[in-house]
Amino acid sequence: MSNRTAATPTAILLATDLSARCDRALDRAALLSAQWRVPLHVVHATAADTASPWPAIDTLRAPADGDIEPVRQRIVGDLRSDVPELVVHVQRGRAAEVILEVAERERCQLIVLGDARDTLSRQLLGSTVTALVRTAPVSVLIVKRRPRGAYRNVLVGTDFTVESRLGLLSATDLFAHAQFTVLHALDIPYRSLWLDDAHRDDFTRLEQATMDAFITDAGVAAEPRQRLHSLVEHGHAEAMLRQHALDHDADLCVIGAVRRGLPFHLLIGSTSHRIVQSMPTDILVVRAAAATPAAQPDESSRT
Repeated sequence: MSNRTAATPTAILLATDLSARCDRALDRAALLSAQWRVPLHVVHATAADTASPWPAIDTLRAPADGDIEPVRQRIVGDLRSDVPELVVHVQRGRAAEVILEVAERERCQLIVLGDARDTLSRQLLGSTVTALVRTAPVSVLIVKRRPRGAYRNVLVGTDFTVESRLGLLSATDLFAHAQFTVLHALDIPYRSLWLDDAHRDDFTRLEQATMDAFITDAGVAAEPRQRLHSLVEHGHAEAMLRQHALDHDADLCVIGAVRRGLPFHLLIGSTSHRIVQSMPTDILVVRAAAATPAAQPDESSRT
């Protein structure tokens, strides 16, 4: 059985531009702060370039670097309940850089972001979300749905790697009272041409046995294990996860990922990034520590 490495964050960082699109992320971050009894840090990055369209999005005047009080008043006014340990940060600079700097300085193990849904949002925030999903050394939660309580129906994507094992452990440890579905999507090119029904069933049973062994080896705690079931689907990971989430009303999807550099994403792409874009649910990207160069496996085999 593997060693357990999942743990509740000791602090949460919410990144906001103070516009309505971040309200759902603020509500979820506040819920998690109360659920885990940890401090909530809120960071707002003011535009480094005065010509940036960022301040024009919101009616609140653009605060100066370090001008915390108007941002604090806005955050407190938007909160549905009191957050005892609320810390507000206002810094000038590019959003992704400021967020990562504050997260490191305050030792936040989870970054919470709002989803960029419309065209303008994607231009301004989409690149920030993408950059953080790709490069943040800690886990990132992208909030897409309006919170209505704790996460209750959690979908976990796995490709049987160490990273996806950490994703499974994180899901069952952080949201221990939820129902869990662990889904492995297997994409077999041209399988209909060479895999008949009988062999397809045998192959599926083999994959299911691999899934069962993976869950056992992960060391999921006994109580959430009772509410966990596994599933093997044939198709692209992002399509299978999205369809299952829609069919079964999942409210959170959890995946594990390693930190990779920009060249990898430009040349090969990222399954994790495609899943983040396609999922209709909130999505937690659990960040595993990067492997050492000597132990680094083939990048193209990872989520």
